[in-house]
Amino acid sequence: MNSILKSAGLLAGLALTLQTGTAFAADDVSFQLDWTPGGISAAYYLGAEKGCFTEQDINITISRGYGAADAVTKVATGVADFSVTDLGVIIGSIGREAAPVKAILPIVSLSPLAVAVLEDSPIKTLNDLEGKKLGSSVGNAALEYVPYGLELAGGDYSKVEEVLVDGSALNGLLLGRQIDALASYITSTVQLNTLAQQSGLAVRPIFYGDKLDIYNASVFTSDALIESNPGLVARFAKGVQCSFEAAAADPDAAVDAITAGVEGMLRETQVDAVPFAMTFSFGPDNAVFAENGFKWNMDRVTHNIDVVGKVHHTTYDLTAEDVVYTAE
Repeated sequence: MNSILKSAGLLAGLALTLQTGTAFAADDVSFQLDWTPGGISAAYYLGAEKGCFTEQDINITISRGYGAADAVTKVATGVADFSVTDLGVIIGSIGREAAPVKAILPIVSLSPLAVAVLEDSPIKTLNDLEGKKLGSSVGNAALEYVPYGLELAGGDYSKVEEVLVDGSALNGLLLGRQIDALASYITSTVQLNTLAQQSGLAVRPIFYGDKLDIYNASVFTSDALIESNPGLVARFAKGVQCSFEAAAADPDAAVDAITAGVEGMLRETQVDAVPFAMTFSFGPDNAVFAENGFKWNMDRVTHNIDVVGKVHHTTYDLTAEDVVYTAE
């Protein structure tokens, strides 16, 4: 009789814990950004604040990044569980180095590639870069595509002078007129313009990403995590999607979240950048997102592989399934 009562008690306790959601401990997940927080990455802080990850039984820790190459290395070696970077970087890392990673969710489905120039610059098109100084940092994904973009525009990149410096110095070089243009993204230019206005200047973008028809920012993880815990990968993807849906619906809340979540973040640096990034990525003018949402268009991924091969002057023997994973 006692054993029956004990068994009944255990079953009742199990049922109670299942109902209250405390049967299993939440997964601790490390998520590394590709660079310093700002702009579109505000969504992750809003998602954490709104419970997008805790609803998926995930305790998320968000950390700053140190560039695309570092992000891939950290995920490939298991130092970080997830990160985000340009899909082209992921394709190149898999094609050249057999990096054991895959993209799991497209975030910016229309490439925001651009070059930033001062408002009074004579540079009006990519072709006008000929004979000018173009600044970037070593390994910057934005720089990789400028030669191809210029080629499509009929220009000659060999006539452009590259100025490679530490990423922290780039904005100052442009605002100080020591370089003529900056390899960048249209979304980043908005934040740079806010900075420029403090010095009585203005910055404008020369946008060409729409000519390439490729993906940009994509969340990715390691092949090892996909194999060992596909359920966690799927739950994390849902948490990320929830975060961006919340940020797109309320960009001001995302501004508040990143201001509160990042030490030293000044709200005024994000008030223009965050809404612009959300509109560019998820607004009605983004036909790719309107058609596919957060799902991969596999034909477009294949095209993305072809474009990256042209940019790297090689041919990558990869299929779409080699570089992206659909988390169910």
